[in-house]
Amino acid sequence: MNKRVIEEFKVESIYIVEALLSNAVSKRGTCFSISGNLILTANHVVEEATSLKVYLSSDAYAEGDSIDATCLYSNAQIDVAILKVEDSITSSSIDLYRTTVNLDNEVKSCGYPIEKEHYHAPITVKVTNTFAHMTSKEWSFEISQSNTVSQYKGMSGSPIMYDGKCIGILLVQQGNNTLYSVSTNDLLNDQSIHEIVESAGIQIIAQEGIEYKAPSHPTSPFSYCINCISDVPNFKGVDIGFTFEKWNMTNFTEAVYDWIIDYSLSHKDRANFKGNPRSLFKYARANYPASVLNALGDLCLHISIRESYSTIPIMNRMFDQNNKTFSCTHAILNFDNIELWIGASSVSTSIEEAVNQAVDNVNYISNLQSLQTRLYALTSEIDPSWPHKEKLERLADYRLAIDKRFDKIVIPIFIMHDSELINDYDKHDFLNAFEAKIQECRGLLQIGGINQELISLIDLKVFYFPVSSVNQLNDSLVEELNS
Repeated sequence: MNKRVIEEFKVESIYIVEALLSNAVSKRGTCFSISGNLILTANHVVEEATSLKVYLSSDAYAEGDSIDATCLYSNAQIDVAILKVEDSITSSSIDLYRTTVNLDNEVKSCGYPIEKEHYHAPITVKVTNTFAHMTSKEWSFEISQSNTVSQYKGMSGSPIMYDGKCIGILLVQQGNNTLYSVSTNDLLNDQSIHEIVESAGIQIIAQEGIEYKAPSHPTSPFSYCINCISDVPNFKGVDIGFTFEKWNMTNFTEAVYDWIIDYSLSHKDRANFKGNPRSLFKYARANYPASVLNALGDLCLHISIRESYSTIPIMNRMFDQNNKTFSCTHAILNFDNIELWIGASSVSTSIEEAVNQAVDNVNYISNLQSLQTRLYALTSEIDPSWPHKEKLERLADYRLAIDKRFDKIVIPIFIMHDSELINDYDKHDFLNAFEAKIQECRGLLQIGGINQELISLIDLKVFYFPVSSVNQLNDSLVEELNS
């Protein structure tokens, strides 16, 4: 067995669990140790079992060599169970990492799907959806499926890991592309589980700022009908929907109206403003350059990353007065790192012009001088209530080399252009046609001239928003703002 795989996927801490039911039928799943005698798994694997057997390796299962386990505690609502075995019978364990789980993060898992018989199946996948913002939820987050496993039966109870630490437990397969999971943070919110873990002397690794919540925001007009992560860069298809086959432009402008304050005014601007809510809106509207199309793209990008990634907005609106470059600046708490998100948006009547404009903006805002200017400018916007304030302040520390001032740079790109996809709407073929346009846009970006040295240093995320008419959409928004 490959030593790197064993270490990277914590194979020696992951086992097969078999539950024998009263009707002599057995169920199989995966479990993993968190101490010398405590094991975590999915509750639905072990519920109603009359006896439980744990096999500590593939060879042990093949030879019928098992150890007995008992269910110490279970919670059917979050589908988690803690099993107990004899003291020190397991030789290794996986640390519990209490952390927020963010969209698009690459994570690892390993388990024993029945389709692989008794062999382990290590997978590397991405987080495709999170539900941390929902109070009523069955699961904490979704991950993509791997092309090395087709049926995940038997993998329920597998650990989901980041940097070798458990951030969640795999629970159930849904359809052909989604796996649902409960986060370590959510399972430790069960007081009984927390007490069992604590009394066993298990150290919980907690992300700094875990309790911090990104600033609240208005309701978004967008839905993301396509999440394409099969190639780089990642693409999200942005849609505002149709009603009786009419594009929902009015719904868009009414919803975006509520975002003008969030976009045009920083946290400090709002905190220092003296006046009533209507006066605050007028102040924000005066700061929004409604007559400039590129501002609409940056506004839409701001909405998309606030909603999708729970970013912290630091600085919005025009970044470079001379070049008329609109580029919002956000930050995000991602595990124990702080990521600097630098927006690049483009608005045009054609997909080719929109992509060319996006490429120019990416290359411009990411050059050394632009980065230095931005890092200096955003210092005054940092709010003392934010987590990792000292890391954010590090962004403008001129004593450090520029690549030492942040943990990671992400450039989200918002591309908007006139499209026959909207004007010639066909509800039966819409998603297929939308995906084809995404592939066309991705192809144009890949040959578009983005600095290749830059690609290795940053993470690109693209939001693709085809519209009926960019000019008509902007005119409609201006009319709504002045109503």
